[in-house]
Amino acid sequence: QSTHVLLNTPALESVFTPLEITAALFAACVHDVDHPGLTNQFLINSSSELALMYNDESVLENHHLAVAFKLLQNEGCDIFCNMSKKQRQTLRKMVIDMVLSTDMSKHMSLLADLKTMVETKKVAGSGVLLLDNYTDRIQVLENLVHCADLSNPTKPLPIYRRWVDLLMEEFFLQGDREREAKMELSPMCDRHSATIEKTQVG
Repeated sequence: QSTHVLLNTPALESVFTPLEITAALFAACVHDVDHPGLTNQFLINSSSELALMYNDESVLENHHLAVAFKLLQNEGCDIFCNMSKKQRQTLRKMVIDMVLSTDMSKHMSLLADLKTMVETKKVAGSGVLLLDNYTDRIQVLENLVHCADLSNPTKPLPIYRRWVDLLMEEFFLQGDREREAKMELSPMCDRHSATIEKTQVG
């Protein structure tokens, strides 16, 4: 829903092709599929099967992508069956780029790259973005899906609070596992010392 809203903002209206919009919406839908409720760092620190499979690189994001594209291979599940081979390849590349960009370890570099784009005046006087190559277009789409992923603070307060409660309980359950395994507790995961209000300031 948030991705749809962002795609329809005045600055982005009519900027992206139908294939790019489809890729962005699909990426948003699958970006957390089969999420185990644990962070990448926990999976790496515990030498999990997923971390070993993906060599500690964007472990969850790679897993979400693999599960999503495998699901498309199930009978009756290929929603892109009417696309040409080239369209499917292009869509797959875009979806991979967008979902990998939701890895929080890439947050600062995503912001820096977006700031550079704005500062180099790639925004037209009309306020509509001028994106004339794949690198620029996917950069905006990556940031868009990443923003949508983190958009719960922009929702009406009751919805926002509900998401915060769910997220913090997920973090605390991870912290419980870390404490039990005598691992170092991850930030925001200690239910005995974390201040929920402070975790929402960023």
